[in-house]
Amino acid sequence: MSDSPIFIVGTPRSGTTLTAQILDRHPRIMMPGENHFFEDIYARRKELGDPTDPAAKERIIQRLLTIYGRYNQPADQERVDALLEEHDLFPQLNSGTSSYKDILDRFMEIQLKQAKKTRWGNNAPKDLFHVEEILAFYPEAKFLICVRDVRDFLLSYKDRWKVTTQAHKDRLKRLYHPVLTSLLWKASMKRIPKLEQQIPRKNLMIVRYEDLVTDTEQVVRNICEVVGEDFLPEMLNVQTHNSSDGAGRKGIFSSSIGKWRDKLPAEEAAIAQWIGGNELMYLGYRLESIEINRMVMAKAIVQFPAAAVRAFKANAANRGPLLQYLSKRLTAMLG
Repeated sequence: MSDSPIFIVGTPRSGTTLTAQILDRHPRIMMPGENHFFEDIYARRKELGDPTDPAAKERIIQRLLTIYGRYNQPADQERVDALLEEHDLFPQLNSGTSSYKDILDRFMEIQLKQAKKTRWGNNAPKDLFHVEEILAFYPEAKFLICVRDVRDFLLSYKDRWKVTTQAHKDRLKRLYHPVLTSLLWKASMKRIPKLEQQIPRKNLMIVRYEDLVTDTEQVVRNICEVVGEDFLPEMLNVQTHNSSDGAGRKGIFSSSIGKWRDKLPAEEAAIAQWIGGNELMYLGYRLESIEINRMVMAKAIVQFPAAAVRAFKANAANRGPLLQYLSKRLTAMLG
């Protein structure tokens, strides 16, 4: 068995939540909602300051105590708020901590104790761009990289506003554009070859969404081998599936595979293939011949710059510092 933390990364809408739910069914593993510590807090360490300074440490802790709520994880924020009310968390996070890692460790340990579990993981897809920082904290961390056919990814990303809270529906609608969304997918997938060199092979697994939902038991057995836990059949008894393709359905289903052929406009699918073709083939997906209306496709491309500005403004509160955010993704794209 291992006690190293488990990080589920990749692109959203690619089985990250489902993978986390499966692992959370294990009696040893706690997988709370998305904790964007590395994107939201550690990336701001110059702004927040050195935790050895009491004022800086207070800023860090206060930001951490609201992190679930700021990233649309209401159930987890309510749980932390209840802990804060019942047991003043600030002294627990403040006492005996002198680094960012100390504070994160203590925050997760408090939640582990409440959950009566012994090992924690984190499902934050954006952590794909913070693997170097994570490895500096946890050299033996386990990484599950979730991937999905970019064409189905686009369809699910386009419709994800359907499975969120009312407060976030408008923001999510403004985030989608076929060129921008395809570029974000490509930036994430281009990271994989480099990560395969950085992360020890025994600590890394690529989890294809299509395999996860069609050959679930075998994939979960493989995941357990990588993370160092015994496979337990009850891990497969998940009750929800965070999918815009099957909102309201329970359990694990595969009906969303290939749905792009019927539901995604041909021009958007063609844009996705054009931008992400090399990465699709690297991951074992096949390119297909798609008939398009060239005028419709040209219009989408022309609208891209304005759509990108609109999306960055809409997501300003849900990303780290802008320059670092863009730098990491542009580096991935050009690397």
